[in-house]
Formats: sequence, C-alpha cells, structure tokens
Amino acid sequence: MTHDSDLHRLKTGAISRRWELSKAGFRYGSRALRDSVMSRLSSDEDAASQRRRENIDFFVAELGQLKGSVVKIGQMIATYGDYLLPPEVVDALHSLEDSTQPMSWRAIEKVLKQELGEARLAEMDVEPQALAAASLGQVHRATLRSTGDALCIKVQYPGVEDTIDADFGAVMRLLKLSRLLQSTRSAEDWFSDIRELLHKEVDYEQERRDMDFVREALKDDSRFVVPRSFSEFSTRRVLTMSYEPGVSVGSAEVAELSQARRNRLGQAILDEFLTELFVWRRMQTDPNFGNFRVRIDEAGAADQLVLLDFGAMRLLPEDFAAEFCAMMVAAYRRDRQAFRDYSISLGFMKAHFPEEVLRNFVDIGIDIAEPLRQPDETLPPQAISADGLYDWRRSQLPKRVAKRALDASISKYFALPPKEFLYVMRKLMGVYALIAQADAHFDGEASLKPFL
Repeated sequence: MTHDSDLHRLKTGAISRRWELSKAGFRYGSRALRDSVMSRLSSDEDAASQRRRENIDFFVAELGQLKGSVVKIGQMIATYGDYLLPPEVVDALHSLEDSTQPMSWRAIEKVLKQELGEARLAEMDVEPQALAAASLGQVHRATLRSTGDALCIKVQYPGVEDTIDADFGAVMRLLKLSRLLQSTRSAEDWFSDIRELLHKEVDYEQERRDMDFVREALKDDSRFVVPRSFSEFSTRRVLTMSYEPGVSVGSAEVAELSQARRNRLGQAILDEFLTELFVWRRMQTDPNFGNFRVRIDEAGAADQLVLLDFGAMRLLPEDFAAEFCAMMVAAYRRDRQAFRDYSISLGFMKAHFPEEVLRNFVDIGIDIAEPLRQPDETLPPQAISADGLYDWRRSQLPKRVAKRALDASISKYFALPPKEFLYVMRKLMGVYALIAQADAHFDGEASLKPFL
C-alpha cells in the first residue's frame, strides 16, 4: 500500500525529481558506454541489436518510474516523434501508461482550497475517491449543493506546471546522451513545440475557453454533448464542468447497437473532425479514444457522442489549413497532379525526389482518402460491406497504407513536415481508427461534400 506521503512526494518533490532524473541519466550513460565498447569489440550484429533493444526498454522504464510530466512528455514524443526517432523507440514509448495511483484526498483538498477558497469549495460536495487519475492531474465527481447538478472536477497536481521545463530538458538530455536523437535545428523546433503544447495542457483556463467554444459551435447539433463549464469553480489549475456520463466507443453496449445506429455514430465522428478542419480551423489534436464517449438512447432513436478533454486544442494557421484541405479534396477527386503539387508546396515532398517516390506518395494519399469516396471497383472486396457501404473496420486501411509506405521506402525521402501536418494526420488516422472500433459502415462522401 502506497502511503499518502509517498504519493505527494512522487508528484511534487522538485529536488527529488531532479535527483532521480540525474541518476537515470547516469545509469543510462553507463549502459550506453558499455554497449558502445562491446559493439566495437564484437561483430555479432544480433547481440548488438539485442543490447540496443534492452537499452531502449531501460530508457522507457526509467521515464515510467518518474511519473508526472515526464510520462506525458514521453507519450507526446511517441505520438509525434515518428520522423525524429527510430521506430523501436517510438514503439517503446507508446507503452508508457498515463494512468497512475491517485493522490491522496488530503493533498487534493488542499489544492482545491488554495485555488477556489474555502467558501466556494463549501458550495460543493466533492467525492474524495478519484474518478480517474493520470500523469498531470486527477478527476473527482461532485454535486453542486444549491441545484443538485452533477459535476466533474479536474484538479492539477501541485507543482506539475513548475516541473515541465526542467523535466523536458532532462528527457532531451537523456535522448541525446543515448544517441537516440540527433540534435538538429528541425528536431529542436519540433520538440520545442511539444513543450509548448504541454504547457497549454496544464492551462485549465484556456481549456475551459476551448470547451466553451466547441459547446457553443455544436449547440444546435443534437448528435453531440459537450460539458458545460462552471467558471466560478474554475481556475488555471482547477476545471469544473458538468458531469456527462457515457460508455466507451469500444464497449459491449455500443457493439450491441444496431448497424444503423453505429453508422450514425461513426458519421458523427467524421463530421466533427471535418468541421474542425474545414470550418473552425481549430482542432482537438489528441487522438486518444478516451476523449469520445457514447450516450446510448434507451428509446433507440438518438444516441449521442460525448466530447471530452479539450487541453490539446490547437489553432491551425490559415495558410496551412487552406492548403491541407485543398490537398484532401485533391485526394478525394483522385487529382494526382494537384495532390503532388500541394505535397511539395507544404514541404512533405521535394520536387527533386525520384519520380517513383513522388508517384508512390501520391498513391498513398489517394488511398487515405478512399473512405471519403463512394465504394467502387478499385477497393479491395473486404472494404465493402454486404449492404454496399464502406466497411471501416474490415477495410484494414491503416495497415494497407503502412505496408505500401514501407514497401515504397517513403520514410527515406519523407521530409520533416510542418508541425501542423502531423497533428492533423495523427487526428485523422485516430478518427479512422475510432470509426473502425465502432464497426460503422457508411460512405464518407456525404460528410465531405458540404465542404467541397
């Protein structure tokens, strides 16, 4: 059993965190030096590969022990580091768990009193048992005494915001020390942006504004539920909102819904993504499935999608968004020349690349847009359902695209893209995967057409 004092120290002990990170760097440096010596003395490539794999696992395990912002940093690097780190490092970082043992109620109550004041806090009955706990904070259920409203309170761990820059610097030093990251201007810019995104995630006032924006924008669309914020019970480190129940998209309850109901949910997921991209130019970039829940209508007529967690909302630069949208439309229309031109203009490809590489990249882009077109004879048979609609799960699109990219050696030529490109593509592929998890059948053309 972990004591409250241990939990408190784990999250907030700045001196102990620096010491632990320094020890991790020393231990990893020793392993890397030993590995380098052994590699020079031995020609056994299999043994060298095994040692490298063990070093990577050791590196990730060290990060996992530190919790707090270090875990979140590792996860964000895994999400956006495909073009900066070796694939085996990215795969290992994906194993970092964002869930952790909750901090004691005594420590959380202290934060709430400091942030809200005792009088405000007394207006709510807060359940001491955490509903969920992650690397940066935890969530508690509550009830507003004056109205009986069910609330959800997101509380940031004390000191987390203050450790981000130091933790980020320490992780970068570890990556460079281990030679897992080559220090380049582009890489530094990329990781600097990830650090800024992390700072944004701990600014709950900004998250509240983003949540309010989405709630207002979707207020007339009954397919969506967005929590209502309570500004009087919110600060930079505390975010209070209405509690919105729902089940996960991959739950047994959703799987038991009729095909037509799952199709409507899938289309709602795609519609919301396209609206973010084409209309709002503002996107919730975290592809985590947990940010979407389903509220099942017992009457069977109007199931709803509950949207949660707006800490990773990003404004998309207008120039980038306009070109990216045009590139998507070119892929939908199978306009190979336009797609190629946009890929070069946006910096993913270079005009001097071999013709075969450019042709393969266009092929992959047109493949990615296949769910947005009406099914035709160019699709593999499993991508068309018995009722003639696009089968998002059985199409195996992400696997086919990945294999095609690997076979064409695209990664050898793919330029380090604009940061926004990777955020949008990560979200797009996350949306595709989420729709596949719902086992929806529908043609995405109906969702795309209003934006053409």
